[in-house]
Amino acid sequence: MKRVLFLGLLTIIIGALGCAKNEEFVNPVYMCECGSVSWQGTAYPLQLAEYVQPDEDNFLSRRYYLTADIRLEGQTQPHTLAITLGTDSVDQVVQFIPADTVFNLVEEIDQNSQLLPYRTYVCTNGVVNFNPAFLGGRESVAFEMILRETIGTDTVGFDIPFSGSFNVTIQ
Repeated sequence: MKRVLFLGLLTIIIGALGCAKNEEFVNPVYMCECGSVSWQGTAYPLQLAEYVQPDEDNFLSRRYYLTADIRLEGQTQPHTLAITLGTDSVDQVVQFIPADTVFNLVEEIDQNSQLLPYRTYVCTNGVVNFNPAFLGGRESVAFEMILRETIGTDTVGFDIPFSGSFNVTIQ
């Protein structure tokens, strides 16, 4: 009997010590605090702003990758913009689109939409302002564009104003 009582008491003590109360885990939303974009008349902070140097022989070439969460109220699934903006050289601080030297693509991924979960857009008219960091450090970019949706190689739909600014650290 003492043995059963001892095992019961030991089980209670181990259970009490093993069940420590901690604060509930809250997954932080990643925001880079590196810029924002204006989509459909609403400003959204960027979650990511990164760059690569696509031409290793040209240290002034850039390809920027931006991501913004544009989820609307009531949407439970991800709804994001993935923006790719590139240039052959940031030495010309103002560049106009369309131009062969400026690459742009905007992808809208809306997992809330059954009909159109993935849409792509290109700039038909716009300007990009670069504040280059030639020797490294903080590089700033601002843009104003008129986008059109693309289906295949054709642009369709109405003009969509799109603007934003962001910073990246050049190493």
